[in-house]
Amino acid sequence: MIDYSFIGAGSVHIQPYDKSAPLLPMGNISEFAFSFEEEKKEQKNFLGGGGLRNVVSRISGITGSIKAHDFTPANIALALRASLDAIGATAITDEQVTAHGVDNELIPFRYIPDLTQSISVKDSDDQVLVLGTDYAVARSGIRVLGGTEIASETLTVDYTPKPGHAIQALVESGKEFSLFMEGLNDAQEGRPFTIRVYRAKFSPVQNLGFISDDFAEIDLAMDILSDPLVTGSGLSPFMQLDLVEE
Repeated sequence: MIDYSFIGAGSVHIQPYDKSAPLLPMGNISEFAFSFEEEKKEQKNFLGGGGLRNVVSRISGITGSIKAHDFTPANIALALRASLDAIGATAITDEQVTAHGVDNELIPFRYIPDLTQSISVKDSDDQVLVLGTDYAVARSGIRVLGGTEIASETLTVDYTPKPGHAIQALVESGKEFSLFMEGLNDAQEGRPFTIRVYRAKFSPVQNLGFISDDFAEIDLAMDILSDPLVTGSGLSPFMQLDLVEE
């Protein structure tokens, strides 16, 4: 008898449904699974003996799940239905921040500063404040020191941000994606397979932790939608699985 045992692995890729961006890998994924919801109508047998005389079964919905282990900006954006705004390493001048003049007060900048570049801080009278006397540099901005000249006022800062992304949560509720898995069967010497999901919409995550004593995970849930662009007799508008026989 032929052995068809299966242990799946591989790389899941994603791109916007409108193909406005390239198909890119999602990183380390430990789960890529699908569930099918069935709507069933039953006609009982009233002629005697019980049981059913007829049954009609329809698929009422398809959902999918992905467990991602890479906290990339793109994966977090999927989890939060967020947009991504690129942050460049361009110097920022005259950014205004609010201070209360309290010892150990953290004053974060709008973006994460590059601490290898110079930082300038001025008070509301446009006087330059002194590093190590008035403030200390923090990972996200500055921290007020005791005995400072900083009062309850608006400060002006100049700095250079670290390149990255600003993730704006819950502003992309209607965005749709296509998925492609480049898979291999570890139980069959890496025999290849592929999965195409034509159209999917992600739900916000139920939990997304940022403090933990273990590796974090992103549990993504999605609805698999019918793709009107897939036409033809016998073609599924939802997904396609290709298997290799060797």
